[in-house]
Amino acid sequence: MAAKRTIRVFCGNCEGFKNHKVIAKREVRSHEDDPYHWGEDHYFCQCAGCDTYCYAVAEYTEDDFDNYTGEMDYRWKTYPFSKNSRKPLDDVDDFPQKVKLIYQETIGALNAQLPVLTAIGLRAIIEAICVEQGVAGRNLEKKIDGLATSGVLSTAQAKILHGHRFLGNIAVHEVVSANPRELIAALEIAEAMLKTIYVLPSLSAQIKTGRKP
Repeated sequence: MAAKRTIRVFCGNCEGFKNHKVIAKREVRSHEDDPYHWGEDHYFCQCAGCDTYCYAVAEYTEDDFDNYTGEMDYRWKTYPFSKNSRKPLDDVDDFPQKVKLIYQETIGALNAQLPVLTAIGLRAIIEAICVEQGVAGRNLEKKIDGLATSGVLSTAQAKILHGHRFLGNIAVHEVVSANPRELIAALEIAEAMLKTIYVLPSLSAQIKTGRKP
């Protein structure tokens, strides 16, 4: 099979998926005798839209083969930019210092494309909120329930957080990484919780019209 002359990956400069001219490619493969097979395709390439250079890595394992399409479902990482890069919320300064620190470090892990550390950070955000809110419990499950019973969050919000907790548990105890879509979804849940607890109350206090003195 002829080597690819172009690949379509995310360009941080163009802020979108663009064709890239492949300048060099190197392949890394598991040994043929290994019980579990995996591979990495490393590309040094140039964007066809803006001419900037990037380094792209396509990762895969034997579990990533799609029998329906007959193709490999690659997991792409691009440097120096990624389509999953995130900026902290504009209201981050409203968070307590420890919560703010863990949240910012979790954003950093996500942008550095470190999925296990990102999932652990997402769990740590919940733990930090529970500590800051004075919610006790023998484990994170009980602490999340405590956020609901104390009125910090609604029961529905607590139920959503339990799914968030499972993602962090498997990262901590089994060192298993979630896929980027799951991490983005979990981050958005965490950010919604942070805004509910630390941002919305101050916004609500600014609304005076119609309130009785």
